[in-house]
Amino acid sequence: MKRSALAIAALGSLAVVSFAGPPPPSKEVVAPPPPPLSYFRGNEFDIGIFATYVTGTNGGGGTRTTDFADGDVVTISGGSGSPHGWGGGMDFTYFLPWKWIGFRFQGAGVELSSSTVTGSITGPNNSFHFSRSNSFSTGAGVITGDIILRLPLDDFWPNIHLAPYVIGGGGGVFTGSGGNTINTRFPELNQRFNNASSNVENNRGLGHLGGGFEYRFSPHWGIFGEATYNWAGGGQHNFNSSVKDFVQTNFGLRFAF
Repeated sequence: MKRSALAIAALGSLAVVSFAGPPPPSKEVVAPPPPPLSYFRGNEFDIGIFATYVTGTNGGGGTRTTDFADGDVVTISGGSGSPHGWGGGMDFTYFLPWKWIGFRFQGAGVELSSSTVTGSITGPNNSFHFSRSNSFSTGAGVITGDIILRLPLDDFWPNIHLAPYVIGGGGGVFTGSGGNTINTRFPELNQRFNNASSNVENNRGLGHLGGGFEYRFSPHWGIFGEATYNWAGGGQHNFNSSVKDFVQTNFGLRFAF
């Protein structure tokens, strides 16, 4: 009797399982999609190599006349145009863990050419007149340290690996002697002319502000273009102030590590 009861109980449990069907499937957790890949990173060290063009902003020109006790009159005249020139340079940038802010050191060398300067001397009562003209060229170096703020657009729009940025800081412009002197039989003319020549040959401090764009082809390299306006202090600006302030434009390659 007991065996019959156990058999009936076992058959009943099998029937319950068969009618209940298979166990419900387990719920699957779907992982969220990964964030879009930005080619601009925090703790990034960048090296830039670029060509540069520099031009003065004040237009050149100007005339200065000096009367001497012996009746000689010396006149120094500057032609139109501003000092300008081409060159190249490098920059080194480190971005903090917040990839939108960093610090940059930049150095560039250029060959500057200026407008022609004419010096003349006139004797008492127009007894004689002598003039001499010369154009000046000199090498210059521009060294700056900056804070850079950038906005990687691929944080918002995937596959648009472009970052506009602004820069600001200060440094110095260093110009070498170009041998721009004259030697005539009139010492007053030589002195005044050579002083005007030295106007483009003075080391001075500067502050600047600007901006640019960088496009990355991969997380490790890209191209960029930028421009800065530079305010230079010091130097001899009483004759030709065109060498005081200048615009610097850079374009080249940048490598990120």
